[in-house]
Amino acid sequence: MSDFQKQYALWDEFLTVWPATRLATMTLDDYTQAGSKDSFTYWIESRLDEMGSIWGGSAFKFGVFSRKNLEARASAENRSYSDTHGWFSSLGATADEAFAKVRGFVVQVATLAAQGDVDGIDAFTDLGEATKWKIAFHYQNRQQPVIVDVFKPAMLAAYTGGTTSQGMAALQKAALALRPQGVGILEFGRQVWEAWSQKNLAIWKLSHGNPPNFTDAERQQYLDGLWAVMHRDTGKEQGKRFAEAPVGTLFFLCHGNSAQRIGQFTSEPMPCAKGDGWLQRSYRVLKPATRTDRYTANSKYWSPQGNTTFWQVGADDLPKFESTLLKPYFGTDLAELATLAGEPIEAASISTGLAPPSPVPVQPAASRPVATCINRIYYGPPGTGKTYTLMQLLKRDYEQAAAMISPEEWRNQIIAEKIAVLKWWEGAAAALYDLGGKAKVADIAEHRFIQAITAANGSNRNVRQTLWRTLQNHTVDESTTVKMKKRLSPAVFDKAADSVWQFAGDWRDDCADLIALVDQLKRGQQDAGAVQRHSFVTFHQSYGYEEFVEGLRPVLAGDAEAGEVAYEIRPGAFKELCRKARQAPDQRFAMVIDEINRGNISKIFGELITLIEADKRDPLDGSAPPVEVVLAYSGEKFSVPANVDIIGTMNTADRSLALLDTALRRRFDFVPLLPDTRAEKVAGDQDSAPLAGVVVTTDAGTIDVRRMLERINECIEALYDRDHCIGHAYLTGLARATDGPQRFEALATAFRQRIVPLLEEYFFEDWRKIRLVLGDNQKRDVKLQFVAEGDAHEQDLTALFGDEHGLDSYVTKRRYSLRESAFDDPAAYIGIYQAGA
Repeated sequence: MSDFQKQYALWDEFLTVWPATRLATMTLDDYTQAGSKDSFTYWIESRLDEMGSIWGGSAFKFGVFSRKNLEARASAENRSYSDTHGWFSSLGATADEAFAKVRGFVVQVATLAAQGDVDGIDAFTDLGEATKWKIAFHYQNRQQPVIVDVFKPAMLAAYTGGTTSQGMAALQKAALALRPQGVGILEFGRQVWEAWSQKNLAIWKLSHGNPPNFTDAERQQYLDGLWAVMHRDTGKEQGKRFAEAPVGTLFFLCHGNSAQRIGQFTSEPMPCAKGDGWLQRSYRVLKPATRTDRYTANSKYWSPQGNTTFWQVGADDLPKFESTLLKPYFGTDLAELATLAGEPIEAASISTGLAPPSPVPVQPAASRPVATCINRIYYGPPGTGKTYTLMQLLKRDYEQAAAMISPEEWRNQIIAEKIAVLKWWEGAAAALYDLGGKAKVADIAEHRFIQAITAANGSNRNVRQTLWRTLQNHTVDESTTVKMKKRLSPAVFDKAADSVWQFAGDWRDDCADLIALVDQLKRGQQDAGAVQRHSFVTFHQSYGYEEFVEGLRPVLAGDAEAGEVAYEIRPGAFKELCRKARQAPDQRFAMVIDEINRGNISKIFGELITLIEADKRDPLDGSAPPVEVVLAYSGEKFSVPANVDIIGTMNTADRSLALLDTALRRRFDFVPLLPDTRAEKVAGDQDSAPLAGVVVTTDAGTIDVRRMLERINECIEALYDRDHCIGHAYLTGLARATDGPQRFEALATAFRQRIVPLLEEYFFEDWRKIRLVLGDNQKRDVKLQFVAEGDAHEQDLTALFGDEHGLDSYVTKRRYSLRESAFDDPAAYIGIYQAGA
């Protein structure tokens, strides 16, 4: 069965499932249902895609649609959302109201199509242009067709010799008038498509051959530099054709039999350093290859396997070129390629003979030598104030009142933190808005927002090409100047005939947050908060390199409502902080890592473990860093700036300090923070001796909290080790309670809910040792013992197991239980540090 027979069969299947008689009675779920492959809209957009594509763009083209992404979304002025659907507000207050109208529209279009009334279809404005013509095409009389499956005026105009201003009805009539007798409507549609694809499209093969003609290093060098290289004396006049090809000539580059990219010359030929007679030409990249495995489809001169260097694809071979190379190796077709090639090459490219260089973001240099970095870990048992000490350090050294920094520094901070992390379309929109809403690509590329995004992405290569592609991908469907097939949401741009880009569509709604951000920058510094120059993460068993340095992240691609997912490389917390630190070299930044010993250090730091040493840091003085590494995902060169401090905390009760990675121990200073049971405060240090003077006054006597904790920790250190002592923070809150019954109740709660459970964990419920820690073995009054110890008497065993149990009462385990009354007796606490109480 041929491709066309399969398509006709699929068309028949559609009409069986969706006959015109069913349209008037279909339900909302029949029309659109996320995840269903039998809904009307899924058939029209996806299953019938090869018979005239309306793929991509916004799901609003169907008037009402079922949402895949069920996250709450606020309705806008002309677009409404419920938990399950989206629809144009003008169609009704609910999805059901909107669908009632849309169903009527679909019925009207199908009826007009069955009647062959193309003028009526053209005049019908209640459905999107492509959508209504797509529906009409499938409900027309196939034996007497009046519509061809091409729904863009430019394509029909190219075939008929007309203009797009004639309107779709006139163009459809003119095209059908040219249909050869006996040619089916689908076959004719293919002819129209191919005519458009081939119109004025000339593409050449260029090969950078295998060694010894080109070494691997040379080929990579020319890829990175965007240079097409060839010897002027290459046989069969290929060198001559390469030199004479005009600027704008389209070519695909291959390395031997491996396709690499599709490009377009942006300069005239010039001498190449490869040697005498070698020429080079700059180019812009239109499409990178999606696969680079060996091409084996044929050995024609134009193919990667052909024995040629620079050879044009013949007109007769364009369909084969498209099916065997363009589609499988580049994910594109001739129509899209013709559109891409038709985008203007900026005048600077031609006049200078060189591709216009992308603006290189200027890397700020420190105004004075950067102080030696700090790599420090605060360690100690739980409750010793590690986090508190860290917070105090951050406030003192890594935060600054907003009023204390200059307006320019404030703007740089906002750009580094909020602009640089934007997606390309968001950055383009922000820059365009800041430029007054109209600008050329060159102006947008030089804007400081784009430079910040470029620096954040680690490369300044092909920025203009990236912007061109981004702007085209997010152009409104109604654009008459942008013909790119694939469109992404949101559609907020359009291009004038003079290549000036401007906003279009619902751009104010889709760009509301960006507008607010740019307006904030324009207004200047207003908030009175603090500027934070630190980032905080917590290590755990699942934390990895991808979160800390860089890794792949899923992102929505295409129509967000359709739930299309792609993956992109995103910087992790540490890499992102390093980027910010480079933008402010005179300031210090801190990477704070809580619970650093709970993560797999080697896995998380990866190759960065070498770079964090003080003598391996980038000095930020304009000179090259002493050491750089190539990151695993992005392939970027990376170094750690000298103004980034790494500060960690470590709970020694979770894992012994001795078990830490040796490589980590060598690169960090370790500062112990132990339980502070000093009796007197240190002059000038208000945080010292937090329990000095803290007592609990009761009728049974005064409880000295400091002495009590000191004795508990002495016992723990003797029975276990210093790493498992109990920190003073468990009891410092007592000082905030009023002395007397209120403070005693707080003490009892701390013991009952925090300290005793912690001792159970430390000693694995070895209650004998817990009794020793709490001094229960020295309390003569058993009522004061927190842990009651029971004797396993013979009569108890007999009661449990009978007379013939055979158990020796001397070897059975003793029974322990918490005595709740002891927690409410002040003498029980005094007895911890006063023996014999």
